[in-house]
Formats: sequence, C-alpha cells, structure tokens
Amino acid sequence: MAAETRSGWVTYAMTMFIVVGALNVIYGLAMLINDEWIVFGADEVFYIDITIWGWLTLVLGALALWVAAGISQAKTWAQIVGLTAAALHAVNAFLTMPYYPVWSLVVLAMASLIIWALTVHGDEVG
Repeated sequence: MAAETRSGWVTYAMTMFIVVGALNVIYGLAMLINDEWIVFGADEVFYIDITIWGWLTLVLGALALWVAAGISQAKTWAQIVGLTAAALHAVNAFLTMPYYPVWSLVVLAMASLIIWALTVHGDEVG
C-alpha cells in the first residue's frame, strides 16, 4: 500500500515509534551511565544496580526504530512486531514508574496509543 493511501493513524504509529525509540535509546544510555541507585525507604536503604534494565531499554528503543522503518516501507511484519514492541514498551514503562514517574507515564501513554493505532488501522500497514 502506498504511503499516500495510509491513514493518519498509521503515520502516527510510525512517528511515535521513532519518538519512543529515540527516547528509549537515550533513556537506556542514561540508565547504563548512571547504573547504581540508592533508594531510601521508610525503614530501609536499598542499593539497586539497573544495568540489565538499561540494556533492555536500549534494545527496546532500537527495536522501535526498526519497526518504524518497517511501517514506513509498508511491511506486514511491522504490525505484529510493532504491537509486541509497543506492549513491551508499556510493560517496561510501568516497571520503571517508581524511578521515573513522569517519563514512564509519557512512554506508557505513547505505547498505548501506538497499540490502538496499529490495532484499529493495522490493515493499512502492509
């Protein structure tokens, strides 16, 4: 399907994958650079190493950029991989909410809209 016959929602999903992917690449790099956290609880102090989480976020960001490239070329695999990637982004954003509450809510909202766009208008991807 040519790019000019796609709905705005498919273009929106592609653009959001670029934005979410770029943000998660930056987010993952930040987590890798600053990978040691000390969290002060009511009665306890926790030392947390988030290196693995940083790598996961970096890989999810790269995956989102790859899916955006697939959607821009009208590849049918991009819808399935895109839905999976958006769901993984939503789960990752939910799990990082205690550490980055505002950032996580923004990524969670973007991932939810991507899921909606690819589900409702997914037949226009390929």
